[in-house]
Amino acid sequence: MDDAVLVAARENFAERIQGECHSMSKAGPIGTCEWWQISEEFLDHLGALSVVFPDLDAPEVKSVLDNAAEAAVGGVQCAAYFNNTSFFVFLDYANFGMDYRTDTPCDPDPVSANQWLDAFCLAILSDKALENGEAFHFAREGFDGDVGGQPNVELANGLMAYVNGYTDDLDDYPPSREAVAAAIAAALARVQLGERFSDLPDHSALRGLYALAVGDQDAFNAVLTEWLLQYGTVPDPFTEITEALVQTGAVPGPFGKPRALLPLVPLALTALAYRREGWQPPVETDYLPRTLITGCWTGS
Repeated sequence: MDDAVLVAARENFAERIQGECHSMSKAGPIGTCEWWQISEEFLDHLGALSVVFPDLDAPEVKSVLDNAAEAAVGGVQCAAYFNNTSFFVFLDYANFGMDYRTDTPCDPDPVSANQWLDAFCLAILSDKALENGEAFHFAREGFDGDVGGQPNVELANGLMAYVNGYTDDLDDYPPSREAVAAAIAAALARVQLGERFSDLPDHSALRGLYALAVGDQDAFNAVLTEWLLQYGTVPDPFTEITEALVQTGAVPGPFGKPRALLPLVPLALTALAYRREGWQPPVETDYLPRTLITGCWTGS
């Protein structure tokens, strides 16, 4: 990771993010894409902080994480609620908020499955997944060009089953552990793997989620280790060759950005394993800062 990129993501962040938020709002209510850009700015700052504080035990970490999640969830809410339900998005770090009412003059932008996954993983890490379950549910129904059978879509379905108890059986709520495992197994059975590099980590994550659901710690550890090994094979620093591979879908897009240092899916799965099952992370790596896994903000 280029040192200049890391320094730029850390310096004057509070003033910069506040200015960007207010600048975006001058043209009217901001939508899914803008909230997503704001969330990525927070993630880049958090990734840059992780180089200085590998455990992310710095005082501002919780605030930065919570605001990254709030912005990402705001994008999901825009996709789910525009012109249907009033809602409010507020970033206390930037002292910026936006109120949406049913007569807001904007059309909803759909979210992609990958955007949904990153937002949901952030919501898991900041303990916002349950309270925003309805928004995630409705946004999931309108994925932008993504369809069932794709690993990222089925991972979204599996996460909603494990974390929020959303299975196909609406009469069985909350579902039993066996019903959750069955829903994730069904999602796995629907997966049709393509040739893109990005399909492999999502499929691995879904297998890891199934291991969580059935309480198989050894299988979970093996899957997570496999995921991190795949992640570590992507070229870094970001080069023109890597950029070309990103454009073809051969490698995931955030490489070269500080947020690439915080892979959200394995972070969220490891946090779920620790917080729900009591499992320790299977490996020690800077890709899995302990504070994000445990949710214990010792530096606050």
